[in-house]
Amino acid sequence: MKIKVLLFSLLLLATFSTYADVKGYQKILGLWEFSAPTAPQPYDTGTLNLKEVEKKLTGEFTIDGQTIEIPGVNYNEGMLTLKFEVENTDITLELKVQDGLMEGGTDTPNGRVMVKAKPVKNK
Repeated sequence: MKIKVLLFSLLLLATFSTYADVKGYQKILGLWEFSAPTAPQPYDTGTLNLKEVEKKLTGEFTIDGQTIEIPGVNYNEGMLTLKFEVENTDITLELKVQDGLMEGGTDTPNGRVMVKAKPVKNK
């Protein structure tokens, strides 16, 4: 009987842990408008689309009408990390998610680029 209770408890804990992880990034899914004033044009403005595909967080940028897939998307405890490539340069962008906004930056060969993003409101 103790083993059944223990197994049930572990199963319940695993279920809640999985739900918490999925639930964690649910609040950032959707379309975000970003600005990076110190980035070279056209990379200074665009959109970030975060979505769930096969129970995995994925994303893509749209910049000047062109789509850039983001192969590395990770969200953990309020930090969104995006790993992608721009003009043969690997970029790791770290954004803190707080109060419905994102803010952070990345180091590039041309210096630090700061990025801010806000959700696009549905009309």
